[in-house]
Amino acid sequence: MIRPEVEAINQQIIELRRDLHRHPELGFQEFRTSAKVSEFLRASGLEPTEGIAVTGVSAIIEGGQPGPTLMLRADMDALPIQEETDLEFASQQAGKMHACGHDLHTAILLGTARLLQDMKPRLKGRVKLIFQPAEEGPGGAAPMIAQGVLENVDYALGLHLWSDLPCGHVAITPGPVMAAADTFRVKIHGRGGHAAYPHESEDPIVAAAALITAMQTLVSRSTSPFDSAVVSVTQIQGGTADNIIPERVEFSGTIRTFQPATKAALIKRMQEMVAYLCKSYGAEGTFEFFEGYPALINNPVPCQWVADAADQMNLPRAAQATMGGEDMAYYLQKVPGAFFFLGAAPDQPDRVFPHHHPKFQLDERAVPLAMELFLRCVENCLK
Repeated sequence: MIRPEVEAINQQIIELRRDLHRHPELGFQEFRTSAKVSEFLRASGLEPTEGIAVTGVSAIIEGGQPGPTLMLRADMDALPIQEETDLEFASQQAGKMHACGHDLHTAILLGTARLLQDMKPRLKGRVKLIFQPAEEGPGGAAPMIAQGVLENVDYALGLHLWSDLPCGHVAITPGPVMAAADTFRVKIHGRGGHAAYPHESEDPIVAAAALITAMQTLVSRSTSPFDSAVVSVTQIQGGTADNIIPERVEFSGTIRTFQPATKAALIKRMQEMVAYLCKSYGAEGTFEFFEGYPALINNPVPCQWVADAADQMNLPRAAQATMGGEDMAYYLQKVPGAFFFLGAAPDQPDRVFPHHHPKFQLDERAVPLAMELFLRCVENCLK
């Protein structure tokens, strides 16, 4: 199932991952990480291109025969979270943590690159390696594309280790897999006053409360039960003291959808709700919408390469879709590709935490499985 060459470098790749985990860096600040990536690529006989979209790195492995170009992508950035694990290699940077597995993604792709070097003579085509900054925000894929990383690329693959799946399970699904991740902000302007005399004010807090409650019907009553959508209010600001009705209240949140028509319908309904409901409370409301990552849509052909690789390794397969967002979606808007999940849940239930949690951790037994999966996907594409 795992070729000896993978086993031979497995511990080295795990040690590299642990080094990256100790030194997490936020989006567009991955200078140490990208230097480590370039150093490893050079030691593997590759010539990296550095400084793409500030800290991005790429390299090309030329096969021995002509054929298509397959891009493999890993993300490098960490999150602004204080780590609370008891790991020996826990973050040494206050307020920063690899709480989504990007340290593993980077190390796994580096190990794959080294192994692909020995496979070059029998590859019909080339492999382009992409190490991307800022997936967690504000987004590194779009500026990397703008700087040409997709030129002459025919297909793209990306991997995400997943804490919700048992270690070794592979989830690959054609079609919509991850949601468009957009945000909104609502500003409500009322008439402030003394809290003891609310009848002399136009209370924006009451209007905000009614509006937030009404928005809970957008999915349950304005979206088809055969579709998927999320509307979550995640922040609210208003007021300065317990005896003052404020002039203004703001709240914001996220909209998650798979279909453009669903997103457009939700935005229209939210605009109407804000205008009419606020007016009914004597206040004025404005709605602002901010486009985020698009929905991630997998192409069935690359999906089959992944499914075949999993079957060749006798790994259990599953379907997986999530309302989370991913800027891998930008690459897949341009070229056919697939984004797949490999289970890496710790085998101790009390160590299983969701992504972006301060106690998040993944099982390193997934490392050799991920490298082998990537190698077999390359073989299935460039055979």
